[in-house]
Amino acid sequence: MDKVMSLVYDRLKEMAHRYTLREGPDRTLNTTGLVHDAYLKILGQNSRDYENRSHFYAIVSTCMRRVILEVVRNRNAVKRGSGARKVPVQEHFLISESDADQILSVNGALEKLAEFDPKLAQITEYRYFGGMKNEEIAEALGCSLSTVKRDWRLAKMWLQAELGGL
Repeated sequence: MDKVMSLVYDRLKEMAHRYTLREGPDRTLNTTGLVHDAYLKILGQNSRDYENRSHFYAIVSTCMRRVILEVVRNRNAVKRGSGARKVPVQEHFLISESDADQILSVNGALEKLAEFDPKLAQITEYRYFGGMKNEEIAEALGCSLSTVKRDWRLAKMWLQAELGGL
């Protein structure tokens, strides 16, 4: 696993950079921390049989999502009951103090989407939390690029309706 990580470390840093906490000097998670925490989650998994590079990045996306959610939930533990708000669906986002509610809202919507259509939820997770490109998602899921593009449009519409975004 250490050999694999040395080969993909720069790409993982690139993926994690999108989610760097922008909180100033008292931030709790930075790009390197997110990569390392995701790495620890991967090491904790029983199965490490990766079909290909895209499959590996898909798993990393899921691990990064879990790390991000842990951080946001810990930071939000005291900030309950702030009320619902409209959340626009974007391609990806950075985590800042003001985005914590957005991340939790997106995660809740993603869990509902998984009940409705697990494949749409996977595509969304890979794009939001993994920063994967459509081609990588198609390879990871074993489907065509046009299917990923179509499903992503459908997932975005569903999420916009669920989150009340524009």
